[in-house]
Amino acid sequence: MTTVSLLNLRRTPRDTDLDVAGPARVVRNPHDVRRVRAGDVAVVDLPDLDRATAEQICERRVVAVVNVAASSTGRYPNLGPQVLVRAGIPLLDGVGTDVLATLKDGDKVGLDGTALVRGETTLAEGVVIDENRVEEMLLRGRTGMSVQLETLTANSGEYLRREHALLLEGVGIPEIATRLEGREVVVVLPGADARSELKGMRRYLKERKPVLIGVDAGADALMVEGYEPTIVVGDIGQMSDRTLRAVDEIVVTSSRRHVESEERLERLQRTSVEFPGAAGAEEAALLLADARGARVVVTVGGFGTLEEFLDSARSGGATRYLTRLRLGAKLVDAKAMTGLHRPRFTWLQVLFVLLLALVAVGAAVAATPVGSDWFEAAGDWVSTTIRGIRG
Repeated sequence: MTTVSLLNLRRTPRDTDLDVAGPARVVRNPHDVRRVRAGDVAVVDLPDLDRATAEQICERRVVAVVNVAASSTGRYPNLGPQVLVRAGIPLLDGVGTDVLATLKDGDKVGLDGTALVRGETTLAEGVVIDENRVEEMLLRGRTGMSVQLETLTANSGEYLRREHALLLEGVGIPEIATRLEGREVVVVLPGADARSELKGMRRYLKERKPVLIGVDAGADALMVEGYEPTIVVGDIGQMSDRTLRAVDEIVVTSSRRHVESEERLERLQRTSVEFPGAAGAEEAALLLADARGARVVVTVGGFGTLEEFLDSARSGGATRYLTRLRLGAKLVDAKAMTGLHRPRFTWLQVLFVLLLALVAVGAAVAATPVGSDWFEAAGDWVSTTIRGIRG
């Protein structure tokens, strides 16, 4: 891989037909993904690109992604590159950070093979990530998982020392008006599978009527599927105005509270309560449900494998790990819930089954000589009775 210094930008004649082209949009952290628009070339600085961020980029309908960092360093099998490649979005990897000094939002750029170009100028070169390279990345990442698990364990001890009052005793968890004690709660996370899992849970949601909590973009996923969340938790910047108007209560984590959010809530004439500490939105929602006495907490759109956990927990593995230990047996994944849930029988269904059984018994009796005589006598009695009423 070769990165071209800004002092030696090459000007070479190029064909006008580039592989892809569009206005550049610089993304320096996952929060900046909100600035990306359809048709952009997202120039990101995201080492070990995780699945959740990649899914957000896909939803923005970019034409290409250029990562100045390594999309996978081999520390663990992160899933972001795989998401982009499977979505058919070109990924040019590891072009170097020098390009950020000369590139501005809105500059018309394009990919020409392994090069990022602006007009006839080659800004940088990198490696095009395809299916084969994704498999190589994942294989290399699996060899580094043990180190990441050791790091996770060490970070968990540090987090427990710092936030033990919140995690173990619930100190600081805000009071809410919605009653959760003894109830079932469904927490919808902003995962790619959230909407499909909600579709599979329709019967459960209709029959059990759990309290619905939307986390970040998971709140909008609920609205799209026809459900109004009772509570939303996390970054309101990932939620639509329609969602924020519909919910009963809004909980914002300390790390996500900023002036822009406050101004937006004021414009919508809504108020919020703050969840303290360094917990992320997902952990805040789970701890809130647990502290307020939820009987069962079902997570929708979460991870299902160790690889997915490490990928999703890149910046908050310790909090996520300990939070799930805190909830213990009351925490259930939506996939498991769908498989275990059996629909209840209604009285109408029971009566219908009984009616079918009576018809079947009557048909069997009518087939016997004695039954035939009974039905003939019953028919005569009915005819006589009807004539008597008419007469």
